[in-house]
Formats: sequence, structure tokens, C-alpha cells
Amino acid sequence: MGGYRIQVDVEATRNWYDLYGEPAGGCDCAYCRNFTAAVETLPPEVGNFLARLGLDLRRPGDASECGPAEGGRLYTPLWHLAGRLLEEGEGPLLLAQGVKAWFATGQGPFLRDFPEPFFQCGLELTLPWVLAEPEP
Repeated sequence: MGGYRIQVDVEATRNWYDLYGEPAGGCDCAYCRNFTAAVETLPPEVGNFLARLGLDLRRPGDASECGPAEGGRLYTPLWHLAGRLLEEGEGPLLLAQGVKAWFATGQGPFLRDFPEPFFQCGLELTLPWVLAEPEP
């Protein structure tokens, strides 16, 4: 994947998220509820990319909201993957217009009982505010 070489145990990753994964990492603040609703506006290739890794776009381990951005709010959701990052790329992967992906190590372990070894997949994206309530 780009300059990244990864080894993923898709079944172990999917099984963990099926057991423990929650929308927006379990947070129910307005920003995270917006994340869960607004990811439906992303092009299908973003969800397809994550699904191939055993991940669900709506259920990251963490869905950090980073402030206002042109077109909405900037988010940097993060997922853990069972497996190994064998070679780091030289920059993010462009999944769709305005949606970048990257792989890294050392971003946790903050997920209980996650299989080892593991590494992370993160996205950087801007989502519109889609909730009926105003932005906080």
C-alpha cells in the first residue's frame, strides 16, 4: 500500500472490533455523534479500504475531533490492527479527495485485550456537521 508494507491478521482484528468496538470509540459527545453520522457522506472507497483490513469506518478505537476546517470539522480517527507494520511509507495514502490514511506504531495500547502484536491505521479527514443540533 503505497510505500507501506503491512501484515494484518484481518480475522483477529475484525473479531476484536465485533466484540468490543463501538461507534466513535464509545464516546457520545456531539463531535463523535457527528462523526458516526457524517462518515456516511464519504466516498465508498474509504470504507472499502478499511473493510479490507477488518475495520469498520464507524467504529474506530478513537475518533478525535481537531477543530474547524474548511467544509466542516477535522477528524483523525485511529484503529488498531492485529499484525505488523513491516515498512513505513514516506507519507500518507490519498484514499479520496481530502481523505488521507497512514500506518504507524506506538499509538497505544489503549484498547483492552487487543491481540499482539499490533499497529495502527489513522485517517485525516474533514466531515460536514450533519447533526440537527448546533456545533458546540
